[in-house]
Parts: sequence; structure tokens; C-alpha cells
Amino acid sequence: MSDQPPPENPPPPQDPPPGGYPPPGSYPPGNYPPQGNYPPQGGYPPGSYPPQGGYPQQGGYPQQGGYPQQGGYQQPPPPPQNTAGIVAVVLAILGIVLCWTILGGIIFGLLAVVIGFIGRSKSNKGTATNGAVSLVAIILGLVAVALSIVLLVVGIGLFNSSGGKDFADCISDAGTNQREQQRCADKWQQNIEDRFDVTVPSQPN
Repeated sequence: MSDQPPPENPPPPQDPPPGGYPPPGSYPPGNYPPQGNYPPQGGYPPGSYPPQGGYPQQGGYPQQGGYPQQGGYQQPPPPPQNTAGIVAVVLAILGIVLCWTILGGIIFGLLAVVIGFIGRSKSNKGTATNGAVSLVAIILGLVAVALSIVLLVVGIGLFNSSGGKDFADCISDAGTNQREQQRCADKWQQNIEDRFDVTVPSQPN
């Protein structure tokens, strides 16, 4: 046997470069470090990874709901309901014009008062803007009713003072006899001329 030189000792392992991996060739063949001794990729401990790309998360941006919604705009108010007040004042004027017919003044006047109160109620609730018109209609309607009642009372008084009650009794007693009815009419006409000193034109036969 020839004397062989003793094997050289392997060089000591060098410090791993940045990144945690030893430089190639620092270990002899067959002498690799245990698999579990390598640090995780990138040099970060397990479970500690940096945010992907360094960008803020999706929730960091303002959501779409941050903009003012369409419901934030106020809708225009509905148009005022002034029909009741206008109708009431028209009926009140008709009642005054037709008060001499008694029924016309009373009927139109009462309708004007009722509808006028409806218009005032709407004005108090804020749905109508012509509360003053409704108030005028109520006043004119009451005037129309009052004039009709006054004319009715005055007419009844004049009718009785001119012998109208006697004329009504005479017509009732005459029945269907036209001659007796005419006699009753002539007698009543004479009473009017004598009481009021007027001449009533005779109707042509």
C-alpha cells in the first residue's frame, strides 16, 4: 500500500448571501442542509406576506353610494286646489242675481256657503291658496240667502195686505168655474188699486 495523503478538510460553510440561500458550491457533494432550515421565500416569516402590490384594498375607495342619490332632490309641490273657492264665488253671485226668485237665491246661496267652507278648509290645510276668495263666497252666499228671505217675507206681507188671503179663499171656493175665478181676480185687482193708489192694467180678453 502506498501512503495516501489524508483527505483535506472541507472548507467551512460561508454565511448565506441575502435571501437566505447559501451560494452554490459551498457544501460538498451530498452534504445539503436540511430542507426545513431554509427560510421562506422572500425572507418573510410564515403568514406575514406584504399586501399584494402595495395598493390599497378595494374597500379603501369611495363606494358608489357616496354620491348623492336622486331621492335627495325635492320634488315640486303639487298645484293648489282652488276649484272649490272659484265655484263657490260663482254660485254666490248667481244667488244674489236670482234672489228675487226666492228659490234661486236660497239654493245658490246655500250651495255657495257650503262649497266656500270646503275651500276654506283646503286653504287651512295648505292645499289651496284662495282662502280669501272662499271667504268672500261664504259672505255673498249668506247675503243671497238673506235677501231671498227678506223678499219672501215682504212679498207675503204685501200679499196679505192687498187682500191676497181673501183672493186665495175666493179661488178655492170657485173651484173650476172660470166665471167665478175671473170675479175673484177682478175683486183682488180693485183692492190693490184702492189700497196702493195704483192702476193695474187690465188683461185683454
